[in-house]
Amino acid sequence: MSLKHLAVAAFVSSAASVSLAADLPSRKGAPVAPPVVSACSESEGIPTDAFGFTTGSDVADPGSFGTSLTYGGAYGTRFGSSNSHGLQLQGSYGLLPCLEVGPYLLGGLSQASLGGVSADERSFGAGLETKYKILGRDMHGIGLTAVIDPSFNRIDPDGAGRFTTYNAGLRLFADKTLVPGKLYAALNLSHDLTWTGPDPYGRSSTFTIGGSLAWQVLDGVYLSGEVRHQRAHNTLGFDKQAGYATFAGPGVFWQATKQFAISAAYNVQVAGKAKGQPGDLDLVNFSQHLVKVKAAYSF
Repeated sequence: MSLKHLAVAAFVSSAASVSLAADLPSRKGAPVAPPVVSACSESEGIPTDAFGFTTGSDVADPGSFGTSLTYGGAYGTRFGSSNSHGLQLQGSYGLLPCLEVGPYLLGGLSQASLGGVSADERSFGAGLETKYKILGRDMHGIGLTAVIDPSFNRIDPDGAGRFTTYNAGLRLFADKTLVPGKLYAALNLSHDLTWTGPDPYGRSSTFTIGGSLAWQVLDGVYLSGEVRHQRAHNTLGFDKQAGYATFAGPGVFWQATKQFAISAAYNVQVAGKAKGQPGDLDLVNFSQHLVKVKAAYSF
């Protein structure tokens, strides 16, 4: 109920009590309906980027809009040298209660060399992230959001011909308040299905499970620590495993102003194994070092 309607109700109630003063010494105003509680109406919001590479469950309020620019870097391989840099420009809009849509553009550059031979490639693409919050922390104790994230990338390796990668990401983001105002936990499950081609299209997938703790050390400043485990497969399912890797690392989030926030995270591969390859790390399917820096602004 709006303030205007509340004021009118109070005026009518007051007038009625005056006119009936002889019969009713006192009369209460009309009861105010309690606010509607849903999965998206949280008494305490948790920044989705407070957990490093792991993501919280909150979604944009209906009608609100924000934009972000994210840098992702990956470094380290088994043989030779390899590093890649990617940028993602995304807009996020609260389309309906509990429903957020986020179209984005992608651009990337990779540089690799082995035995004096270099292999560089450039890429560009786009995608649409759709998030729907299923459970709310106030109502159910945990927040839970389902995500569908289809995208494509056009990749142009030097001297190798252009090819296209299509990806469909299926994700679940969960989080929970452990100590109000101080300590929070998040858990992510993700399965990325990838088609690369053409002629013919190769199929692969990556399954990821990640957990993170975030501690609010100052108002608007969070420090996090996370562990993520990834498994690569040469199919869209869970058979034909190509390798696995476990990452760990810290993160930091700063809500600089009411509208602007910046975050950064670093992960290093601490364990892994590539099928048919020596060593205790998988540096064939995954990189050894991962970096993420994100700047976000809400309107």
